[in-house]
Amino acid sequence: MSTPPDPRTEEGQDRPWQVPSWVDPVVAQATGIVGGPLGRYAVVGGRGLAGVAAAVVLLGALMLGLGVWQKGHCLMKGWSTPDQFWRSCYSDVAVVHASSPLAERALPWVGEGAATGTAPLSGVAMWLLAVVSPRAGGGLASQQWVLALWALVAMVLLAVAVVALVALCPTRPWRAAHLAASPVLALLALVSTDLLGVTLMVLGLWAWRRDRPWVAGLLLGLALLVRPFPLLVLAAIVMLAARRGRLLPALQAVVGTVLGALLVLLPLVSVQPEALTAAQQWWGQPAGYGALQMVPRLLGLSVPTGLTTAVAVGGWPLALMLGWRWTAPDRPGGAPGVEQVAALMLLVVALTATSLSVQSGLWVLPFLALSSVPWSRHLVWALVEALTFVTTWLHIAYASDPGRGLPPDAYAVVVVLRAAAWTWLLWEVARAPHRPAHRPAPTSTPVRTVSPS
Repeated sequence: MSTPPDPRTEEGQDRPWQVPSWVDPVVAQATGIVGGPLGRYAVVGGRGLAGVAAAVVLLGALMLGLGVWQKGHCLMKGWSTPDQFWRSCYSDVAVVHASSPLAERALPWVGEGAATGTAPLSGVAMWLLAVVSPRAGGGLASQQWVLALWALVAMVLLAVAVVALVALCPTRPWRAAHLAASPVLALLALVSTDLLGVTLMVLGLWAWRRDRPWVAGLLLGLALLVRPFPLLVLAAIVMLAARRGRLLPALQAVVGTVLGALLVLLPLVSVQPEALTAAQQWWGQPAGYGALQMVPRLLGLSVPTGLTTAVAVGGWPLALMLGWRWTAPDRPGGAPGVEQVAALMLLVVALTATSLSVQSGLWVLPFLALSSVPWSRHLVWALVEALTFVTTWLHIAYASDPGRGLPPDAYAVVVVLRAAAWTWLLWEVARAPHRPAHRPAPTSTPVRTVSPS
């Protein structure tokens, strides 16, 4: 009698999609708490992609719950300085709310304690949280409310991002766990409103894959009002479209991006023109926390701010040139995908940036979910991000108590280590084999017939 193929191997072509516990040893070990990896004859995908998405969203809810727990000290005692740094529970959402006009349910860019460095869409999001919060003012109760509201919004945003990632990778839907189940998410999701931009960027990629360039551009235009990283995704879209002779959809995406940004900026600037100061603030500023350019200053060297700005500005055309070369049709390994080209350009921009805040790590997670990087490498990088998370707050608190805080030379070592981790991981994403999105196989398990030998 012939032996039926093992669905855990490449010969098992009847599987609806790849199961992580069969192919990733880290995931196989982690499943021990729920009974171990799936067995050889387990029915996988009986509930379709919706079941996978629901399971991953539940994992995301667990990680966000851990994030709330990690902020617990500040949530109960308040965000006081330097205590919030010793406890590593700082959050822009709560601190900016109490120290800016947001406390009075006003936009944050004008008035006493104006948050001039807040990105346009981030400021609008925090203003909406302040408006719907039942408690106004800058007291602890109002901070608790806005952080709790943001945690709920973050859960919705994460669910939307997970569904989009599952739709983007229908044959490997569990890869969405690289976003939802990452330890980085637990640490960073409540630090700022960056998860809003990350979700919009993922939706923009989803729309582009579904041949909706106008919608993709609109979503990317909104996302770049949180951070400029989505511009790299747009650039990757344009480059690959140009290589493949699809200039019209690329142009539609570019125009859609402009319209998406103007959709927020025009009404916002008409009410509060100072909202644009965030885009101008980095110009002429010394290197900030997390940036590789900050290392010389940490070591006591004087670096002209003009040189710092020039390096940051020069990083963008350098990233575009490398991205264009990466899309060459004769590149070894075949044509890359949008996420691979964008990851390579993100690496260059991150290494030359004037600032690379702790929450910047959130923007790496979608690229991991869309690549074939294994969990072992993800967790090594996450460990470095966690180290950066803790040491950044300790270095900030060094000014309050040098005996307890992290001195500049020690923080410089962490910054260099983080730059190395980003380089290693994003390079792995950029050179990973590209698997074009395609429809999953039927989710029903076919009946095998055993023929006599």
